Amino acid sequence: MYTKSLGCILLLISLTVLSGCWSRRELNDLAIVMALGVDLDKDGYAVSAQVMNPGQAGNLTGGSNGSLPVVTYKATGRTIPEALQRMLSTTPRDLYLAHVRVLVFGEAYARQGVGDAIDFLTRSHELRTDFFLLVAKHTEAIKILDVITPFEQIPANSLYSSILVSHKNWAGTGKVTLQQFIVELERGGSNPIMSGVQLQGDTSEQGSLKNVQSVIPKSLIKQAGIAVFKKDKLIGWLGEAPSKTVNYVLNEVDTTEGSIDSPDGGVAGFIITDAKSRIRISINEKNEPEFVIQLKAEANLTTLHSRLDLSRTASIKELEQRIEEKFDNLMAANIRIVQEKFDSDIFGLGEELHRQYPKLWRSYRKHWDESFQSVKVSVKSDVAIRRIGSVVQPQQKEMEQK
Repeated sequence: MYTKSLGCILLLISLTVLSGCWSRRELNDLAIVMALGVDLDKDGYAVSAQVMNPGQAGNLTGGSNGSLPVVTYKATGRTIPEALQRMLSTTPRDLYLAHVRVLVFGEAYARQGVGDAIDFLTRSHELRTDFFLLVAKHTEAIKILDVITPFEQIPANSLYSSILVSHKNWAGTGKVTLQQFIVELERGGSNPIMSGVQLQGDTSEQGSLKNVQSVIPKSLIKQAGIAVFKKDKLIGWLGEAPSKTVNYVLNEVDTTEGSIDSPDGGVAGFIITDAKSRIRISINEKNEPEFVIQLKAEANLTTLHSRLDLSRTASIKELEQRIEEKFDNLMAANIRIVQEKFDSDIFGLGEELHRQYPKLWRSYRKHWDESFQSVKVSVKSDVAIRRIGSVVQPQQKEMEQK
């Protein structure tokens, strides 16, 4: 009896400290934000939010009232939170930011510095840190979020998927989350990057269903290489080849295609199936660091427009050597482009120097960006061709033998 009474008393006491559902938010009261955009404005910031229209999310042809799967709202304010709050004067529901897939910065804002936006993103308890950060190349973020895309009913999902597909299968673009950007921003021996996107085609009807009601969409969103940052400010852009070099050095290459000149004057195409790199540092007689990017890759032949005899081991070896020479020369040249054009170490060489030679790093820490421009960086690759395809001899040679 005493035990039961004590149990009841403890149960009643526990009920007084339970919080219950005081902070609940009903789904019908929320506007789920899929993408955010931040641009400059005379009042401070112009913030745009792409919100899912739940009633039409599975219907790209438009609902009975002609509505689309998403709605993009825009508001201005002295701060980003103020702009989001002002947006509530036009949205019928509270903005819910936990499902944001991408955040796009306008180029003008990115060049001024994204530090204020990063501060808001890291302070917000509602936002996750696994969404992708993008820069709208030569345009505003609102124009990127205003495009109706094919395949995906939600344009933000299309942007998210295209980043994953392009980065995994082409390696000429970036794939940077908020968490990754913050980590690189806080390091002393490296600078962050972001992926770039730009508009392609006729943008006159990009925000209407007419944009996707033809075999060839009038306007598309295209991945636009890598945006180079120095601290929190955008300072320039990298094209396709330099962007691939960055991804090779950062171990961000899953697979990508390439081609070389074959020994007999034709063309040999290959696909990289695996690539791993590491940074080796040596100290010269002047007590200066010298960097060697060691790249180990595996490749398969995809096409051969020549008469090269692939049944000979020497032919395969010669192709491997030519691929290695291309990697060594092209990657070294692209690294020099970054050194000469931008005084921004986006390869993490300074961070690697900090790890391997912490005492020497102390003498470079305060002026590493300037030293980065003149340090010696070379590339040494080791490529192995694993497969040549189901046909051994080139088609041209087969036809000559008939």
